[in-house]
Amino acid sequence: MDWGKFKRELLVGPAVRPYLAEIARLRITIFKEFPYLYQGSREIEIKYLQAYAEAPDACVFVVRDGDAVIGAVTGIPLSGEPTSFTASFAGSPFSLDTIYYLGEVLFFPAYRGQGLGSRLLKEFEDHVRALGRYHHLACATIERPEDHPLRPSDYHPIDGLLTRVGLTRHPELRVTLPWPDLDGNVTENTMVFWMKELQQLQNP
Repeated sequence: MDWGKFKRELLVGPAVRPYLAEIARLRITIFKEFPYLYQGSREIEIKYLQAYAEAPDACVFVVRDGDAVIGAVTGIPLSGEPTSFTASFAGSPFSLDTIYYLGEVLFFPAYRGQGLGSRLLKEFEDHVRALGRYHHLACATIERPEDHPLRPSDYHPIDGLLTRVGLTRHPELRVTLPWPDLDGNVTENTMVFWMKELQQLQNP
């Protein structure tokens, strides 16, 4: 796959640490936008991202334009997430031990609409499948009303990208998370999970 001027790299374990500050900057910048409207801080973000350098099987793909990180995809086994996050999977047909969680798909605005997200997710999925331990991918997106007052007129939800790469929305699987809004108030936000079955690699 030709990435042209862009360079991408798979990071696992301690190799993630040198990139924590840049990934934190991506998260703070992008999650401030609609629909998340999240007021993040560098300290909290770097603390959160440490898990991707420490958890078994966690990974980060970064995309660089020159020396600057302009995009990233993060992933971690869902079984390592807090039970408060995974509670809706209890009684579902999905086993936490075989679900790999797609944490974020992040690109600065100037780099969207070029197919980079789809291509990076393909490599991400290939990596997870090659681990041989996971039967499903999962991710979660926030629910916002169509008439939300802060919804930009040119807003394009990530739903289209997720559908193109084979993920299916499961409205019965959801979680409510608190975070600080742009005005500094902490509010509860509903996230809905999406799932995709992974076809396992066959031995020759």
